Amino acid sequence: MNIYTIDVPLCKDFGLMLKKMNKQVTFLEDPLNQSLLFQESTDLMKSLFVLPLYITKDSWQQTSLFALAETYEIPILFIYKRALGMEAPLALPERTFYETMAVPANSVEVRIKLKSLQNISMQLFSAKLKGQELEKINQKSAMSLRIAKGFQLSGLPLSINKKDIEVKGLSQPSSELSGDLFYWTEIGDRTYSFIMIDLCGKGIHTALINMSIRTLIPELIKRVKDPIFITEELNKHMRDLFQGVKREYKNQACFTAFIAYVDTKERRIEYVNFGLPSAFLYSPCTNQFLNLNEGTIAIGLSPEMPIKKIVFHYEPGSRFFIYTDGLSKTPVPSAIDRSGNVEREFIENIHLDTHDLLQELLVSRMRHSVIDDDICIIAGTLY
Repeated sequence: MNIYTIDVPLCKDFGLMLKKMNKQVTFLEDPLNQSLLFQESTDLMKSLFVLPLYITKDSWQQTSLFALAETYEIPILFIYKRALGMEAPLALPERTFYETMAVPANSVEVRIKLKSLQNISMQLFSAKLKGQELEKINQKSAMSLRIAKGFQLSGLPLSINKKDIEVKGLSQPSSELSGDLFYWTEIGDRTYSFIMIDLCGKGIHTALINMSIRTLIPELIKRVKDPIFITEELNKHMRDLFQGVKREYKNQACFTAFIAYVDTKERRIEYVNFGLPSAFLYSPCTNQFLNLNEGTIAIGLSPEMPIKKIVFHYEPGSRFFIYTDGLSKTPVPSAIDRSGNVEREFIENIHLDTHDLLQELLVSRMRHSVIDDDICIIAGTLY
């Protein structure tokens, strides 16, 4: 064990005693400038400082060694001479471990104290190494999550702003990665497809399923062109994904969704709502407000699902709004369903442009309580 101390009478006498016990003792003349001695991790593991318990404020050597012990978390053996009316020491370590011992002391007591501090030094060193290793793992994980988040964000569709339709979206993950997703694309002459998905559960597995579905969607919605057949394909995809997964995890093999096709030439919408909160459509011409909530259960719960597709025509200038339940549900213990608030706020802010409308609805949710679920929102205008 490497024992470091300073050349003051109390420590000098104790140091000479330690040398007679065949202990390696180094007297530091300038502790701060000699701090390189303690920067190697292997040296920290077997280092110990010896200091007077009653440190003199004007002794820069004592205060410097005390500061080094706190910085590198090196254990300290404080020594003192017994006296009547002893006062409390001016300072004791807050970051490192220490022991106190009255001197002179017999060799047996000294060996016990040194052994105790050596064991503590090893434990501190081991804990520090584990902490450093965990920090490296956390840094690598954080970098991986940032890269994965970049992939997810790059997969979001670009806004559409045409004569016949305007569409914008907003994604607000509750953590680095999201289990919610949305996508839209033009699949033909003035014909568009929309899909929004909210995966069951939270965590990395939802992000993996998210990306799996996201890579499938573009080709699927152009090829199939019908909400019912898209559902059958997605249902099969989820069953295939979870085919080799343990039974207790298969309750995660489902998601809610809203799938719609819009024909702006015919001003026709066909949609199916698979358990998402009600989407909204508002016609300023007729002041008519529609809840687009008809459909069926979440996708993946059953191999055969009774699906009801809704088809209707809309008025020019109609505004629409689709969202996942992170916008309407709040965390426990309150667990309030704010669906009614979302509907009211949509109507109250219908005069705003689409970007401001999305921001206002998200900010309103953020004002209410902490967001603990992913949020996806699509809004736009059908001309």
